[in-house]
Amino acid sequence: MNFQDLETQVEKALHYLRDTDEEHAKAKARVKGLEQKRKTEKSVGYLKAEGTIAEREAIAYSLGDYRQCVEDYENAVYDEQILTNKRKRAELTIEVWRSMNASYKRGNV
Repeated sequence: MNFQDLETQVEKALHYLRDTDEEHAKAKARVKGLEQKRKTEKSVGYLKAEGTIAEREAIAYSLGDYRQCVEDYENAVYDEQILTNKRKRAELTIEVWRSMNASYKRGNV
């Protein structure tokens, strides 16, 4: 990859970071919200169940609302992690360019 191509990649990386700021924040907020919802769903199921503590907990974990919440949480974590990884790759592209640009200015490239 030549320097011109790298500059093009850096420009794309900067645009990607700018364009995904809000999406990344929403994905992170969704994960945090679902963490709380999962606890709430377990508690609601626990309160509705009867039996020993272990039986009530097992029932709470097996209810459809709780299982759906766990699935939603897993999907949200996946979506957030994909965005995080792509944004990190964009940041690394920029860092490589900075390093190469500094070397170029010093005459090392």
